Amino acid sequence: MYSLDNAFNELIDKIRDPDALNPAKSDPVFYFAYPPELMLDLKKHLPRWTSRLREADFDVRRVSLADILWDMVDKSGRWDLWLELEAEADADQINEAVRDVLRQGDAFVDRVAEVVESTPEDTVVLLTEAELLHPYFRTRTIESRLHDKVKTPTVIFYPGRRSGQYGLHFLDFYPVDGNYRSTLLGGL
Repeated sequence: MYSLDNAFNELIDKIRDPDALNPAKSDPVFYFAYPPELMLDLKKHLPRWTSRLREADFDVRRVSLADILWDMVDKSGRWDLWLELEAEADADQINEAVRDVLRQGDAFVDRVAEVVESTPEDTVVLLTEAELLHPYFRTRTIESRLHDKVKTPTVIFYPGRRSGQYGLHFLDFYPVDGNYRSTLLGGL
């Protein structure tokens, strides 16, 4: 049976030994894959895991991808209009409007990158609520933007399954994407 704690133990071992990142010796970006049905359990574990990271002499910066997403939607000034139009619009139209706000000039990915790149050394960044990226982004978009710029361990909590050494199956319903460079943990 899958164990979130066992997967976290593997993660903390990798963070402590940066020379053993992965065969590609990539940036210290880790995908913590977990079954989507354990999403709420994972959120309950985060405070304890944060304490364990601090006990291992790391500072921790938790970044909610959902908070960034909703902040951008709110600041777009379109929310009230969308609510008015919601009754007559179909879901695809609404999603396309939200996607437009998030992708305008790569705004969402750039905001995430700013946070990660500005994080002090000896700090672990925990990127949470990746499930809210559906249907707007795949997490690989964030990873690509961060390539060769990450100096501090960054963990993306990824609802889905691993497929081989570099493949992930987002939310267990998207097709497998085998183009991830980073270290993949858990999610078997």
